[in-house]
Amino acid sequence: MRSGNSYEGWKFGPKLATMANDIECCLNNPEYQPYVQLLNLLLQNFQNTLQRLGQTYRKNTGDIGYYNFLAIDIESIIVALEKTLQGLGGIVFCQDPHEDTPIAFDGDIFITHLEELANQESSPQYHDSLIARTRSLLSDTRMNNIIENKTGATLDQWLIDYVGVPDTHTHNITIIDLSLVPSEIIHLVTSVIARMIFEALQRYRRLSPDHKVLPTVLVMEEAHTFVRRYKDDVENQDLSAVCCQVFEKIAREGRKFGLGLVVSSQRPSELSPTVLSQGNTFLLHRISNDRDQELVQKFLPDNLKGLLRDLPTLSSQNAILLGWAAELPVLVRINDLPKTQQPLSDDPKFWEVWTGQEVPDLKEWQTVANDWQNKQ
Repeated sequence: MRSGNSYEGWKFGPKLATMANDIECCLNNPEYQPYVQLLNLLLQNFQNTLQRLGQTYRKNTGDIGYYNFLAIDIESIIVALEKTLQGLGGIVFCQDPHEDTPIAFDGDIFITHLEELANQESSPQYHDSLIARTRSLLSDTRMNNIIENKTGATLDQWLIDYVGVPDTHTHNITIIDLSLVPSEIIHLVTSVIARMIFEALQRYRRLSPDHKVLPTVLVMEEAHTFVRRYKDDVENQDLSAVCCQVFEKIAREGRKFGLGLVVSSQRPSELSPTVLSQGNTFLLHRISNDRDQELVQKFLPDNLKGLLRDLPTLSSQNAILLGWAAELPVLVRINDLPKTQQPLSDDPKFWEVWTGQEVPDLKEWQTVANDWQNKQ
């Protein structure tokens, strides 16, 4: 009333009806039994206003509509609310979890919640597209491993599994394989994982008695998929840009919370300039693309740019190390790894397989088909 709001029925009626439903829920809650009389009086005020003769009408859709309310009706509700709050012990502010709180929820309940919110507005048809897209996304079987919680995982167990036990004698390496995650949500899943790790380390430092950090490093393979440069002047950023902005924030602020970032990419020219500018050490393998070479040359002073002439001809396992880890740029060779520890990145042996010199390990497609169709 202080803000001068008018009491249009189409806007104010659904709000009053929702508040009345909340009061009824409180009446059914044993925790509020000592205040039944107060709550009943409050509910009566709401119902008297909502059910006043000539206040409602039936819409074409069958839903209940409301004509404009009188100021005297709203004043009586305010008086009843003040009496109820005094009886409950004062004004209580809502401290429930918000949309960024990592808590488990059921997808069907979420859709029902969206539908209820839409019905409270004057034009619910504008929400139909959102609800339909959400329903389609949650019904996608490829999403089951992401949105379902069959194991009953908790947030603390997730942090133990993915970040590690905060113990100096325990080390943890977690590999998250996103290769089969649907392309429509790959950026969303990646940004959520990164945000959760970043915020967990922020809270760890704040709650630690000595404000110590838990040293953690995010290593991103094929990083140009997640930290791809985007245009700042675009009004509505897509998921790719939102994902990149998360890693830009980690690159700028992560160090003081103990979070480092290792970015691995074959196309550095496609990476976010903000992320690249925060890097302090660079390990340059063979680069043949002109745009990528031009970008890399900016990392070196003019008198040392001649070293990069060898970049297009570097052989496997050889690289140029420069930055904070080396006083001067130096040519290094990556150590040999045992066969069991080598990455699965060998060049395909086309000729050997086609000529029969080697036989593929997987001799039938049935195994692939069963895995693809989730058959046992």
